[in-house]
Amino acid sequence: MQSWLTHHVPVLATTAASVAAVGGVVLWWVFTHRKSAEEKERERRSQLVRHGRIIDGSILDWSEQPDSSDLGTLHYRYYIAGVSYESAQDVTFLKDTLPVDAACLGRPASVRYDPKNPANSIILAETWSGLQYPHPSLVPDAHDSTALSHLPPAVK
Repeated sequence: MQSWLTHHVPVLATTAASVAAVGGVVLWWVFTHRKSAEEKERERRSQLVRHGRIIDGSILDWSEQPDSSDLGTLHYRYYIAGVSYESAQDVTFLKDTLPVDAACLGRPASVRYDPKNPANSIILAETWSGLQYPHPSLVPDAHDSTALSHLPPAVK
């Protein structure tokens, strides 16, 4: 019995140390590679732009962040199958994408929503905007003919 124990103790100790080292590396990777809230929100917006459906809605309110250059939060409403949804989108991360101002209040907007979860919706993303013309910040310069070429005839 002594020979079995003296032969296997070093093997067991090496195995235990290896398992502990691998477990430590896995835990380190999991805790250091977590997505930030901003990354999760960007992925959510991107998913909705790629796979979301579009429906008409309207802007209810826009709340600015006091003493900050952040855009704040857009509050909006939309209806799907007779159900009214009121939602809000933090547009802080989109301040370089699109100017938003109080002129959009009460205006119609397009809302992108997840058909599997209609409460999951957006008005703005990096590559898409549901704010509609003639929102003053969205109307292109009338002197730039190339900027007007993609607009529908009613807006030109």
